[in-house]
Amino acid sequence: MKSFLAGTLAAVTLYSTTPTALAMDVDALSPTVPTIDRIVDLPITGLRAVESDGKLHLISQNGRFVITGHLVDVWNRQSLDSLEQIEALSDRIVFKQMGLDIDTLNSVSVGKGSQEVVVFVDPQCGPCHELMSEAKQLAESDDRYTFKFVAVPALGDESHALAKTLFCAKDRNQRLTALMAGTLAQLETVADCNARQYDVTLVTAQMVGVNGVPFVVAPDGRIARGRPTNLVAFLEGRP
Repeated sequence: MKSFLAGTLAAVTLYSTTPTALAMDVDALSPTVPTIDRIVDLPITGLRAVESDGKLHLISQNGRFVITGHLVDVWNRQSLDSLEQIEALSDRIVFKQMGLDIDTLNSVSVGKGSQEVVVFVDPQCGPCHELMSEAKQLAESDDRYTFKFVAVPALGDESHALAKTLFCAKDRNQRLTALMAGTLAQLETVADCNARQYDVTLVTAQMVGVNGVPFVVAPDGRIARGRPTNLVAFLEGRP
């Protein structure tokens, strides 16, 4: 299971880079892209977006291959024509635009607010439990938010067993309490549990780049890898 999860929870990241050193390497290897103005790593293994003379190119990391044409963000259903668009959209996850209902995954919810916060957690992760407690308190005092905790087995076989117990629990009303209290092992499960959506949960985690927990997605799609220092400030988009 550990080797499977290592692939399932592989990291996919997007970040801006300073063009100086990287541009020199790519420029030397790619005569078809004569002037490198800016470079942004894409959430695609081995590809970078390069801005050259006002035009957007896709280039392999070793500079050998250059791809021309249109880049489309299928998740957000938008054509990406500039590095600014790539930076603005590619580091955000908007599940509704993807057509993904978090409630169909291995998830439990707290709160009834219109602003949905998705938090990927592991049943055995200490910082995850601290964040879930903080989120529950916030949801009880601030009616803006609904927190959806998605349980994934980031920490190995025992976490896998506990996360699957959450998914297959016979009494659905006990799931949130058991997850937060660390008593999932005591839950009774259904004998003929169809774990298809549990598997979909693992695939979703891989797809959106969950490579560690907690992994928080704000209502506007911004991502926090790890527990935010100030949860409210993060959710409101403040420093």
